[in-house]
Amino acid sequence: MAKKKKIIDFRSSSIQYEEKELTIKVLCLNTLSMTVDLKVYNKDTFVEDKTIPFAHLPKSVKKLVKPV
Repeated sequence: MAKKKKIIDFRSSSIQYEEKELTIKVLCLNTLSMTVDLKVYNKDTFVEDKTIPFAHLPKSVKKLVKPV
């Protein structure tokens, strides 16, 4: 049986979305804990690194970040 990848990297895909005047870029998905690592920017200024549950992503982004 094939092993599932534990962490899926999306840095090269440059997946991002807007939320409350912030630009949020998706970095990677941890399939074991189903969490997503994000970088938050205000305009072009880096604000913080953030980890949120996969379920909290918008539907449009979930379609791009499929934990197959």
